[in-house]
Amino acid sequence: MKTNFKTTLAFVPLLAFVSASEVSDVYKKTLGNSDCTNIHLTGGHVLHANCENPGYGERMDFDLDLNGCFANYLGTLNHVPNGNGGFGGSCSSCQMIGTKLSCQCLIGGGHGTMHSEVELNDWDVIQVQQGLLTCGSSEGVEKRAIGREARSFTA
Repeated sequence: MKTNFKTTLAFVPLLAFVSASEVSDVYKKTLGNSDCTNIHLTGGHVLHANCENPGYGERMDFDLDLNGCFANYLGTLNHVPNGNGGFGGSCSSCQMIGTKLSCQCLIGGGHGTMHSEVELNDWDVIQVQQGLLTCGSSEGVEKRAIGREARSFTA
């Protein structure tokens, strides 16, 4: 098969796109697939983890205030896209169990509290990228059980 210069140039943009996509994923990982250890909360709402810094092969300590990532809505923890969650003001006894955030949250209206959990790994909300631990999603996702369809909402 004979190829010419025009045919070869036609594939260059495709190769550049594929390469850029692969490189970007190297530098952006979720909490679970970044080989994180020592995952815990400080101050009831600040996530601390020691993770591999994607693309650099070194381990680093990371901290992220989850108040900017989650809100309490009628006793349940929900991801918020705007950074104004503030769940720490109405949830207590929060702890990390592996990559799961677990709290007792006020239901409101004088109805007491309820237990609420969020598996941060399932959501892909918390990401390690470019030396930072961030809330990586741009919209809220509620995931009630493994194997069920995720539903989007705005908190």
